[in-house]
Amino acid sequence: MKRVEFDEQAYAQRSRTGPCFICRMLAGDPEFRHEIVYRDEHHVVFLDRYPTLLGKLLVAPVLHREDVIGDFTEEETAELWQTVHRAGAALKHIVPTERIYVLSLGSKSGNSHVHIHVAALPPGVPYEEQQTASLLWESAGLLEVSAEETARIAGQLRASLSSGEEQHAGIRDEEPVPASTEQSSSAPPRHQEPVDVHLILRRDGAAGPEVLLSRRAGQVYASGLLHLPSGHLDGSHEDVVEALIREAKEETGVDIDPADVRAAVTVHHRSPAGGSRIGIFFEVRRWHGAPRIMEPAVCDAMGWYPLDDLPSPMVAYCRAGLDAYRTGRQFAVHFRRPGDPIAFDPTADCLRSLLSAEPAADAPHREVREFTEKAVGRVSTWTDTSWAREGSRVWLARGAEGGEWFVKVHQSDRFHGREVEAYRTWVPALGPAAPRLVAADARLRAVVITAMPGRSLHGALHPPEEQRRIFHRIGVLAAAIHRSAPPRPGDGAPAALGKLERHLAGARNHLAPGDEDYIRAMAKRAEQLPALDLVPTHGDFQLRNLRWDEATGSLCVIDFERAEPGPAVRDFVRLSDAWTGRPDLYEAVMAGYGRQLSVAEEEHLTVHQVLDAVSGIQYGAANGDPELVERGRRTLAKLRATNRP
Repeated sequence: MKRVEFDEQAYAQRSRTGPCFICRMLAGDPEFRHEIVYRDEHHVVFLDRYPTLLGKLLVAPVLHREDVIGDFTEEETAELWQTVHRAGAALKHIVPTERIYVLSLGSKSGNSHVHIHVAALPPGVPYEEQQTASLLWESAGLLEVSAEETARIAGQLRASLSSGEEQHAGIRDEEPVPASTEQSSSAPPRHQEPVDVHLILRRDGAAGPEVLLSRRAGQVYASGLLHLPSGHLDGSHEDVVEALIREAKEETGVDIDPADVRAAVTVHHRSPAGGSRIGIFFEVRRWHGAPRIMEPAVCDAMGWYPLDDLPSPMVAYCRAGLDAYRTGRQFAVHFRRPGDPIAFDPTADCLRSLLSAEPAADAPHREVREFTEKAVGRVSTWTDTSWAREGSRVWLARGAEGGEWFVKVHQSDRFHGREVEAYRTWVPALGPAAPRLVAADARLRAVVITAMPGRSLHGALHPPEEQRRIFHRIGVLAAAIHRSAPPRPGDGAPAALGKLERHLAGARNHLAPGDEDYIRAMAKRAEQLPALDLVPTHGDFQLRNLRWDEATGSLCVIDFERAEPGPAVRDFVRLSDAWTGRPDLYEAVMAGYGRQLSVAEEEHLTVHQVLDAVSGIQYGAANGDPELVERGRRTLAKLRATNRP
């Protein structure tokens, strides 16, 4: 630290003709910004911007008062001086101190708002340079304190005064301290880390995500380097989100809703000079207003830069937070060594990003969450609704401001392509009987769809009469699917025949005597059947993918990842399990469908049922699912006994 000349004449002019600097500071005016280290309902404590002694503080009432005696009651005076006492005690423990000076200055002609100077005279100052001489610019000179040192002192003062406030209010530490080890009033306080907040204002650019950076300027720490909008907490009255929103407004002019603030990464940083701090980086993707330079004295440029190609020169601390953020890590340690540059230098990089604990089982991957929230806004809760046997994953996403959506990540590009194609072509023809596609991402193989009312029919119990009514509606819905696009001529035997040998190899050990001969006979028969017209088919049309809303008596269908053109009977293969032994339900489906199946369609249906049963046995055996194996065995036994659906 060094001492520099100070333009007292210009300062006096500002003090006598300008607005009240304390009132403007409290109003958030960036031109009158100070490091506030404590604030309560009635008082504020902040660092003097023009000190002659290290850590010099000003204590002031929040309300504009000009007479230090006449404008205060005795009780208010006691409270003010109690705050002065606490400020002096905190300062005494943070900077070397021989004596604490306390005095009230200012007048109605300038700096009229009552403020109390609290200054620490360091040890070893010659007597002739003590007392008023140590406080005057003309004799002592302005003490130039680096921004980093100012931040360190401010952070320690905040921590100390916050702790003192809790003790004053009668709040004890959760972990009691034995009487023999309690700190005396003269003992140094526990080590406290300052906390600062950093804003990752993010938008989608033409070539990818971009972040807002500003360039520091003037007589400030890291002048000329790029940095994120950032700042410190103003005191215990302010939480980190409030501080971020305030700093964003002060530095960039944008307004941010607290609901749009997302925790991104926390960095434990130590500077080359040895001071350490905790930096909390927040991501914001929605805001109001256009970012602009609000503090030209300390910022001379601002712009959007690609997140994947960050520019130079940049403050190393800022770059550490962004590098950790880009990798998805939630905590990092960034301890610099003495002599390391302030600017980011890859040869001096010391970032250690810690692996995060596994996210909650109910939550999808971070990229999927971001994709979803870009489409529908902030999501407050995620519920995994995936079926245990399926490779694809499904979540119910509930919006912070209402609304529900299903988010699905497909197990393969093929399934993703099928589902998206169906939603973009024939599914809209089903109207309210099917979800609506909100967003799709081929790289993530993810889709967001509207949530549908009702409950799955899988395992549901209904009286016989209601069952028949539901199955009639199922037939109506099947007809709507098959008529959603014009039919086109078929091209031969079922495609599943090409996989038969592979499926038989995996299922053979679970087949009953005679099953394989029957399966091969049906496959040979399929080659001789006439081709059926191809229509849009769901591909997995079964009770679990059908939702019934009892309140409205409406039915809808979900899950189109197996959708593709095929013979209409393809959609009755798995549904046929539900009407086995219930001819009344079969008749209800056909009545709703509007016609009976032709003889050729019934023969095709039998072939598809056989092939689906073999496929199910093979899959169940390979994936340890005995229920699926047994279902396929039952289907084969039924078909061999009846040779009809």
